[in-house]
Parts: sequence; structure tokens; C-alpha cells
Amino acid sequence: MKYILNTVVFLSFWNSFSQTKFNKTPENAKEIHFVYEKKSNYFVNEKGVFADSILLVTDFPKMEFKMINHPLDSTKICGFVPFKKLNKENKKFIESTIYHTNEKIVATYYIPSKTTVFYVTRNDDEAKIIFKNYFHQTYYKFEYRQEFNYVTGIEKRQFPRVNYVLKFEEIEKTITTKDNSNAYYTEVRKNVSYKNIVLMNENLSKFITPIIFTNNNFGVEKLESISQTIQLKSVTYN
Repeated sequence: MKYILNTVVFLSFWNSFSQTKFNKTPENAKEIHFVYEKKSNYFVNEKGVFADSILLVTDFPKMEFKMINHPLDSTKICGFVPFKKLNKENKKFIESTIYHTNEKIVATYYIPSKTTVFYVTRNDDEAKIIFKNYFHQTYYKFEYRQEFNYVTGIEKRQFPRVNYVLKFEEIEKTITTKDNSNAYYTEVRKNVSYKNIVLMNENLSKFITPIIFTNNNFGVEKLESISQTIQLKSVTYN
């Protein structure tokens, strides 16, 4: 059974997000270059695994955990699971989640052709430490390419050994806006629907975005989902 989960924690992000002063697109610009950093919402150290309690309940519904102060921010309370309570399957799942949600996107939007190209890399230093020190696994660098054509409404996704062609209607999300800066969209994870929070910036082109939206009027500065945080790091123009 699928149900909607509207969390106070997620909605409160609207008040905690603050915009960065990015420059508007110059009138004579032909290209927009931007970089996003994607980070897992799982945190791991020598003691165990830390995450939002909602994330732990969703991913490990039968696992017991306790609520403690987050090791990176003592003002926040989060769920904690010591390593001794994680079985092999649990560890493999967390490894996979961390591997796939820690990425860097180096992108270019070509204004004349209305096409965006992503070069996506998994080569995260923090993830490497987690794999080596706490899970005792090898971390492999991985790269892939995405091309989004806004004229044809087609994404071409190129991995080292396989390629995919997807229509925008298969991947796009529709946001509900609170104002020009704050919005959310709903996403399903393990039969639970979550509201993912989107911070937009009125100075940014709507084509500056880590995912495809049907109705955003501005670029995306930050996106907070249950499993990861995506932050815009830089924007330049040619």
C-alpha cells in the first residue's frame, strides 16, 4: 500500500534554505556552465550509521535504532545504528546507496540548441573513506554522460557499456510552488511518497537544474530529498 508522508522536518527546510548570489545570464551568452554536488543523506563513521529516522524506517523497517545528536551538527537529532547491528545485506544496501548518491555533475547548457550535457562522476573523497575504513570495500571511480534536448524532449544516457534513450515524460517531475524560491515535488521510495524540497533562484535560468521539471520558472540552487542533497556549486557563462 502506498501512502503520503508529509514530514515537518522536510517542510521546515523552506525556512532554513538561504539563496546564493548567482549572476543572471548575460544577454549575449551562448553557453551556461554549472556544477552540482550530490551527497548522500547517510553519514558513516567508526561508530556506525547515522541518518534521518524516516530514511532508516523506510530502508530498514525491522531495524531498531536510537535517536542521538548528529555528529556533524549537534543541534540536529537523527537515527543511529551501530555497526554490530548491521548484517551483510544491510551493509551492502548502505554501500550501494552511498555509492550512487555521491556524485558530481559538470554541465553545460547550449543556449542556441536548447541542449544540456551532463558529465557525471562518482569519485567522492568522503565516500572513498567510508568504503575503505568502515566497510572494507574497494571504491571504483565511475563516469557517465547525459544529454537533454529540450527541443525534442529526449534524454540520451550513456554509460560505459550501455546506452538509454528516454522521453522527458518518463523522467520529468512537476513541482508545487510556495513562492518564486520555494517548491516541492512528490517522489515514491519503497511505496512511500515523500515531498522533496526545491530551492530555486530567480537569477538563474530554468535550464540550470539537476533533474527535468515540467514547470520550473527559475534555476535550482538546492534540492533536498529523503536520500540525498543536491547543491549548486558554481555557475559561469560564455
